[in-house]
Amino acid sequence: MVEMRHKDSAQEKLDLLNQNPQARLLTAGEMADYVDKARNWPSDSARKGRLISVRHAGETYYPAFQIDTVHRETWEWVSTMAGILENEGTTGRSFTLWAATPSPRFDGDTPAMHTGDPDFMTKAAADLAEL
Repeated sequence: MVEMRHKDSAQEKLDLLNQNPQARLLTAGEMADYVDKARNWPSDSARKGRLISVRHAGETYYPAFQIDTVHRETWEWVSTMAGILENEGTTGRSFTLWAATPSPRFDGDTPAMHTGDPDFMTKAAADLAEL
């Protein structure tokens, strides 16, 4: 029963991200369209550690919050964070669930709403280290 509540909680957090166009989870095709790049760009970028992917319900998604909405490029922190996640054995799904959870380091907002903050990486690393 606890596992079921955990899954429901995770789904609720992912659903919250999907309510915000700048934070939603995108399929590979949607992400490619979002950044105006080739269809294989999301999977190639994730494989090379330049984009964080999320496995959920048997599908692969890419959180839109990784993308600067003005320039349609990944934020500078993304490749660094992808490397940290890989080194720590943390999945993109766990990172995305963290990004969808309100945090005192982000003034009670979700980290996903502050990805353009120049101090995002420092705050994120400190917050994730406490988990």
